[in-house]
Amino acid sequence: MALDFLTLYIVILLNSLTVAVIWASVAYSYRSFVAARIWLGACLMTMTGGAVLALHGDGSGPILAAVLGNGLVIYGFCLFWIGIRYFYGKTGGWIVSGIITIVSLAALMIVFNNGHGRNLVYATAQSIPMILGVIFLLQPERRQLGAWIAAVAMIIGVAGHVVESAYNIALMNGIITREAYLFIETSVLLCVIFSGVLWNFGFAVMTIDRLRGEVEALAVEDELTGLPNRRRLMERIAEEEARSHKTGRPFALLMIDLDNFKTLNDTYGHAAGDQALRHFAGVLRRHARDNDLVARLAGDEFCVVLPETRDAIAGTIASDLTESIRRQPLHWRGHTIRLTSSIGVSSWHRNAPNGDTLERADRALYITKSQGRDGISLDGLLAPRPNRRNLNLVEATGGLPPVKQARTG
Repeated sequence: MALDFLTLYIVILLNSLTVAVIWASVAYSYRSFVAARIWLGACLMTMTGGAVLALHGDGSGPILAAVLGNGLVIYGFCLFWIGIRYFYGKTGGWIVSGIITIVSLAALMIVFNNGHGRNLVYATAQSIPMILGVIFLLQPERRQLGAWIAAVAMIIGVAGHVVESAYNIALMNGIITREAYLFIETSVLLCVIFSGVLWNFGFAVMTIDRLRGEVEALAVEDELTGLPNRRRLMERIAEEEARSHKTGRPFALLMIDLDNFKTLNDTYGHAAGDQALRHFAGVLRRHARDNDLVARLAGDEFCVVLPETRDAIAGTIASDLTESIRRQPLHWRGHTIRLTSSIGVSSWHRNAPNGDTLERADRALYITKSQGRDGISLDGLLAPRPNRRNLNLVEATGGLPPVKQARTG
């Protein structure tokens, strides 16, 4: 027994309306989420097209109404594909979608008086953007749960249209009865409705994963500089300690202060201070190797994690870094502000407790600052600064102050 067209298209309309409300809510809450707005547009177009077809679904109505309704539905399907592209940072697809729609409507007008021909055109036109969506979703770098759900849903939709087309051809050649075809046609329409619900569910899962990732990134990112924050730094140090205990290969830390930051703030204002921190962070980031982690602890204090690095190499990296900072002053509103840094260097020791490497780096930094700043201290030994001679090496002792969480000035 087949459902009538009116009932089927009302189901499509209500389905599209429900999903449209969801995407409208997402688009309103996250204004920069372009894909949600495109998917909202897709739902509205299929909903409007479904409303038109509900009145003229059997082809007995005016050709203009049929063309308008089918055009809206077909372009709505194309918008789902475009939304997928924008979700993954790709643009375009609008011209291709326009061509698909125009060619489909032209073909529809040619075969308008042939019901089987109309169905073949309609099935083909809807299948093309679904196939494009599946190809895009199943790229290796995009194989996540939501993408899999959406891709499977679109494959179901395409499979339904393939079956319908095959039965159309069979009916045209007298292989099956009209009653059998009507049953299949109804089943296919229900299949496409189901697949539409399912791929929008997949899009929702993709969206949730994306937003969750952004929230997690914010939890470990410093808002001012964009660097990882103290939380991420401590996680990375714990990871490096675990790896070093397992493999025996060391890692090193650079604890870095931007010298005279309080004076800079007092002289040029807090806006200049913020820009100095961003500039300083940029220098550190550009100087870091691919596997290094540059993080901001708090205030003017930064830390660099150097995996697979021994103390001698870490000292060389720190020395190069101080020179790089000296060579890159901050230009602020007509002022050239020379920046310098104090660095404490430490490396992992096999028998040291967890957290010891960070504490020794902080003590080394304290020595550098206590001896006049603008230099480095290698795990408690003050390294000579450029243009300074006969500096005695100062050994760090256990009597130095404990690790400070934030330090300014």
